[in-house]
Amino acid sequence: MPAMPSYFHYLLRYCLACCLALPTFACAMQPLWLDEGWRTCGNTPSAPAASLQQLVRPGQLLCVERDVTLAATPSSTQLLVLSALASSELWLDGVLIGSNGQPARQASGERAGDIDFAIHLTPQQLTAGKHHLHLLLSTQQVQAHLASPFYALYLVDRQDYRAGLAWYRLPPLLLAGALGAVALLFLALTVLYQRQRHWSMFSALCLVAALLLVVEIWRSLTGYAYPWHLPRLYAVSALTWLFSAFLPLYFYTAWRLPRWPLAAAVLLACIALAGALPAHFDARCWLMFLTGLAASLALNLLALWRRLPGSRGGALIALASCALFLLTGSQFAEGGFALVVCFLLLPLCAQLLAQLLHERSKAARAQQLENQLLRKSMQPHFLMNSLSLISELNAQSPQAAETFIEALGAELRMLNEFAQQPSIALTQELALCENYLSIMGTRLQQPCRLQFDGEAAGITVPPAMLLTALENAFSHNRYRQGALFVLHIARLAQTQVLTLILPEGEARPHAGSGVGEQYIRASLHAVFGDAASYASEFASKQQPAGWRLTFTLPVAPCMS
Repeated sequence: MPAMPSYFHYLLRYCLACCLALPTFACAMQPLWLDEGWRTCGNTPSAPAASLQQLVRPGQLLCVERDVTLAATPSSTQLLVLSALASSELWLDGVLIGSNGQPARQASGERAGDIDFAIHLTPQQLTAGKHHLHLLLSTQQVQAHLASPFYALYLVDRQDYRAGLAWYRLPPLLLAGALGAVALLFLALTVLYQRQRHWSMFSALCLVAALLLVVEIWRSLTGYAYPWHLPRLYAVSALTWLFSAFLPLYFYTAWRLPRWPLAAAVLLACIALAGALPAHFDARCWLMFLTGLAASLALNLLALWRRLPGSRGGALIALASCALFLLTGSQFAEGGFALVVCFLLLPLCAQLLAQLLHERSKAARAQQLENQLLRKSMQPHFLMNSLSLISELNAQSPQAAETFIEALGAELRMLNEFAQQPSIALTQELALCENYLSIMGTRLQQPCRLQFDGEAAGITVPPAMLLTALENAFSHNRYRQGALFVLHIARLAQTQVLTLILPEGEARPHAGSGVGEQYIRASLHAVFGDAASYASEFASKQQPAGWRLTFTLPVAPCMS
């Protein structure tokens, strides 16, 4: 995927644009609110006034009226906007100015109106002075447990209303599109590239967040008859529950924490409990989302306590998301949810993509090292010398030839097996070296041995690291009296120090280009990063004189 970095770059830019657009939620509309000062029809002007919030109840036909005094005649067309779970008719100064559905005394006679309804009023209809507003509402199809069927009634300039509505719709739609694209991207990566459980969880998380934003903006975007409001609220609650559950589960799988099925059951139960509390729909969604955020913060803090790579950034993101959500107030999807999703998921997306590119780079490097190891170990002169020796041994001693062939076969089999692993146990590496020295001893007709002291168990090394050093020794020296190689294993604080002493032999002409040392350094870096080091020096004062190679390794391999 050579074009992947630039694609990711543009995707993140698109997502960032969504984040920057979100503050425009606070659009500059200045409506004249008309939901106060109402009396039921037929009462005298001296009767106490009330708000529509107090007067409108489920299953009723309500007639109310009030006077409206305008200080000046507006210069442009105004909109009278009514948001309520009701059918309605409106009169201004005794003239019917609009109807929304058909109000009635019985549910069978009512034709449901839209939940949001706007009437155009010209400056001629709204001259300066006193006006009489008359409103007929019926809420026959509203469920009894929805105690507040009325939302708002206000007068606003038409251009301001349209501009405000456009800015209200745009950020959630942009963000939903970005999240949908991210969901498809990680779904494709999971199916086509690598099956990672946390990638699947992240894809589901983005998809649910996008659906939640679309369902939330559905009311403003297309409108609907007011009986559809309750199904929409249930859809918002279900998607909120899913998101609140997927969020901590994503962190659980990303950190590879143990007992995740049990943890998943506990998390789902807690979030379900928050969603079952006897509260308003928005309040329940708010509580479920806060529970998911709190659980995510707890998991990140656990990962930080375990010092898992990347846990510091995850903990900061989760902590800031909790604080941001608590500061955004009561509006759930339009405010807190959208902001927190923007702040939480996009950094996680960038983190996952960076991790993906890093793993691809490591995999490519590991493949390169594997090829280098196999190519180095299959050198033609090594195979030719071995085949020549087999021919000689077969004529002199068939038993020795058979033993040599077995050793050579074992060497090639171990090399092929170990080359496919990023690291192997030191005990496996020692077996590989001893088998190699057995082959060289047969070839040279001189004893070649490896002597070591110290505890080899629990130490991992790159495959063929010590073997490469031994091969270099035979390439640069001719051992006419055999060779004894010595390995010291010691633990110092949080490091393991392997010291390999290569005895000095008769120097032989060699046209090598340092490929062996390059392989040792590159394989150490691929497995341990900067936590490992390698050094070599010629020690003339030691007995016998020779090269002293020092491998300093961390106690445990780095996982980053």
